[in-house]
Amino acid sequence: MKTKEQIQTEIEALKIVRPNVRPRSAFGDDNLAALDAQVQVLENDWDNNDIYDEFDRCAIQESVLESALYARQWINDEEDPDDGGLAEGWPLKEKSE
Repeated sequence: MKTKEQIQTEIEALKIVRPNVRPRSAFGDDNLAALDAQVQVLENDWDNNDIYDEFDRCAIQESVLESALYARQWINDEEDPDDGGLAEGWPLKEKSE
């Protein structure tokens, strides 16, 4: 399980990277909403039930729910050990964007 310090560091990293994240994926998914969902999970220490309550599958894009659930996995140290922090996984804007 991640420490409070690790979680706070990751929240800060997500907020720093957010302005440079590509707003939409190639499939039209809302990357910024998905990133914001991760921040909410980290800030509120939501478990899976809280995440499903907040990001109901019918009401949002599935990618937002998946990102929120991945943040919970990250907190629980259930992520792939080869993955970096959550902030490292977001596609960044091209320099011309």
